[in-house]
Amino acid sequence: MRNALLGLLAISLFSPAWAQEPASAEVEAGVEAPAVPTVTSSDPAVVIAQAPSAAELPALLAQLPTMPVFSRSTISLDVVHAKTGERVYAWGDDRLLIPASTMKLITSAVALRELGPAWRFPTWIKYDGELGTDGVLAGNLYIVGQGDPTMSVERMWRMAADIRLRGITEVKGDVVYDDTYTAQSAPWIPGWDKPEDLESGETYYSALGALSVNENIATIHVRPGASVGAAAVATFDTPSDVVVLDNQLTTGRARSKYWVKIERTFDEDTGKIATYKLTGNVPSDLDVTTRPLYRTLGDPTGNYVSVFRDSLRAQGVKVKGKHRVAAASTESKLLVKVESDRLEDILTEMNKRSNNFIAEQVLRALAAEKGGLPGTTEGGVKVLADYMASLGVPADRYKFVNGSGLSRGALLSPSALDAVLVDMQRNVDVGPEFRTTLAVGGRDGTLWSRFREDGMEGRVRAKTGSLAGVVGLAGYVTAADGTEYAFSFFVNELDGSTARARAAHDHLVRSLAGVTGTIAEAGDGGGD
Repeated sequence: MRNALLGLLAISLFSPAWAQEPASAEVEAGVEAPAVPTVTSSDPAVVIAQAPSAAELPALLAQLPTMPVFSRSTISLDVVHAKTGERVYAWGDDRLLIPASTMKLITSAVALRELGPAWRFPTWIKYDGELGTDGVLAGNLYIVGQGDPTMSVERMWRMAADIRLRGITEVKGDVVYDDTYTAQSAPWIPGWDKPEDLESGETYYSALGALSVNENIATIHVRPGASVGAAAVATFDTPSDVVVLDNQLTTGRARSKYWVKIERTFDEDTGKIATYKLTGNVPSDLDVTTRPLYRTLGDPTGNYVSVFRDSLRAQGVKVKGKHRVAAASTESKLLVKVESDRLEDILTEMNKRSNNFIAEQVLRALAAEKGGLPGTTEGGVKVLADYMASLGVPADRYKFVNGSGLSRGALLSPSALDAVLVDMQRNVDVGPEFRTTLAVGGRDGTLWSRFREDGMEGRVRAKTGSLAGVVGLAGYVTAADGTEYAFSFFVNELDGSTARARAAHDHLVRSLAGVTGTIAEAGDGGGD
């Protein structure tokens, strides 16, 4: 039981993992901004060169260790030919470092290999008893979840509508919610114990569960009150039994500073019902369309039950019994099967936006599908380790904790990650889908604002990773002659701005691509 957990955060605008990067610098959450900057004639000169020859490349890469980040950080990097695995360049004795979100590359590769690009997360709607022609179900209705990370309120409404369309207007028994597909001692992502995140509910640290909706995030909308000095208005986008608002916001004068402090506490009895205390100032002229607030909730299954119950009511489906959580009856029959998008599309969202929630839900599905129920993080980690062993990567070259990389306990050597990238490059079955999931330099995801200079846009497909003091980049770069390189570049114990680490990453990538010139402190514009 979690007793009276608190979190304080002053914010001016906060958006969920799928919309904007979090306020905390601890974890990335990719952002695709609405406006895209362009390179103008006033930008530093960039020259498109021929692909560097085998003789020229070492000289270009030899400049890397002279960059400031190398003397102020712990670095390990590895570059190989993507098709052959032949090493091109290495630095740092292949030491194990914290990979941060580049860990998602391994989770993606294993998920595609083991489940297939077309695999979907199902949600089963079942029933027992008799369904009469009058629309009355003389039995129970069962909702069996399998961890669909894309389930939304809108899709849940469609599920309730499908139940009505199948002829059910009344359930005489109970609605039973089965979340036994996955299991964990606590709903939070294992391996992360930063007190501020445990208490405040940042969106990159969502709770997990087989029955999840809206990534287990509560959305709060605020708007000014009737007059200056009056209470401002705050409401949940989707009301639920497991979230409570304590609104103490006030309405300020026009053009005054907008600020909100959120204090999240859990009830002492169950540790699940979250109360969000809001204090702050809401200007009377606030554009309410730009000010949603987002926080995680602590009881995924309870939230799912509450939202689905309301969806059934909205569809006019009456329930005479209870809404309760239990395993589905083995005698139940299928009424409706609801499916998520294809796995390759889900992994694309995961990697381009660096979505931790999706990564962990995918990992636990891997555990359930390959090792049996219930799916756990530990079981998923074993599936990942089995894959690394199949590649011939020694067990001392990695230490996995979870599937997202949200952990300071996870360790990885760059050569181990390059082995995965080479395997995906060679894999004709799922390799193309794997590459598609990655952010494209200068175009989308966490790399949308990087590698925009002439000759670089579209030449890099990679995954970023960041925690405080940790910056990583790993993926593929295409040289001017079509040569494909795979690289993994980890920076730990970073002293100073992340721009220094990203500048080194960019220098490596541009050198491999054969694009030369001077670009000042590249790569600090967004994404991580």
